[in-house]
Amino acid sequence: MSLLSSFLRLRSSTNKMEPCPCASHDSLTIVEKAEVLQSQLADARSEKVQWLVKSITETHTELLKLPHFKPGKAINQLLGNLVSICSEIYDREIVEKVLRHREIQAVLPSLRQICAKAESCLELHWAEHIVAGQGADQVRERLKTFPYYDNYEELTRLELCAILSATKTAPRRVAFIGSGPLPLTSLCLLDSLKNDALIEIMSPQRRESQQPSRDADPVILNVDYDETAIAASLSLCLALGEQGRGMEFICAEAASPAKDLSEFDVVYMAALVGMSQTQKEGIILQVADRMRKGALLVVRSSWGLRTCLYPEVDLATENLLKRLETCVVVHPYGQVVNSVIVARVRG
Repeated sequence: MSLLSSFLRLRSSTNKMEPCPCASHDSLTIVEKAEVLQSQLADARSEKVQWLVKSITETHTELLKLPHFKPGKAINQLLGNLVSICSEIYDREIVEKVLRHREIQAVLPSLRQICAKAESCLELHWAEHIVAGQGADQVRERLKTFPYYDNYEELTRLELCAILSATKTAPRRVAFIGSGPLPLTSLCLLDSLKNDALIEIMSPQRRESQQPSRDADPVILNVDYDETAIAASLSLCLALGEQGRGMEFICAEAASPAKDLSEFDVVYMAALVGMSQTQKEGIILQVADRMRKGALLVVRSSWGLRTCLYPEVDLATENLLKRLETCVVVHPYGQVVNSVIVARVRG
């Protein structure tokens, strides 16, 4: 009886409850407010797109006015701001609208060429500064003062982890195509391989299977078409002494058949090798043809607005899929600008 009484009292109190405040709202007003908010969001995105387009194109215009692309206050500030803007993470819709904008499409090839030339000038400047040090110890100290040294170390760690996820064997022979005047990636990679950094993080079974090949000293072959770049990087590695032991050099085009790549476990292709998808695809196919089955090709790419700085690479084309099996794709969100693709050469 008490249960029934409770139910009746509950029902009675429910009947006396005030109507929901929502019932007094005009549903049309709510819809109108939602539409206003959507419109405001669309306007904010449009403003952001216009600001990005304006910032990138105006930077391109100012860069074209410079007499050269050697390091200096003006170019350092312009490129620093450009890299900062393009490295930010934006809404996908904003990125797509910026990259499709006719003004961006018009300046993109030129902007990438300028970035490539400026990067080469920066590396050459620093290579000459570092080599001017007195003795191997001072040369090593100067090397670590390069403004982006930490970024290269971080990128190398990221790439080593990507390589490890695609192979059971730590590489001992690596070729780096497009090494430039300051081969920092090669030096960081060589140091890691000398210290068996890749082997130490393997599972016990994989470390055991790797043991027989550890007797061979690691070798990094640096390949660049620019004689000045090769001369500068060779001088640097000689000045580094023991740290540079294991670095080899050859002056050749990326697609040149002059060097057989079948002896290398991993072949790197720098971000500035080829300035378009068509160029990159042709070079990749020629490089893969000189590699052995099962070897890994590490291709540096880009994503988002970072493609304003470096060309994006797509390995999922009909021709590339026949020669390469993509294993890993990594898109960094931090200070590292380049994306990384690791692919295995098919038979």
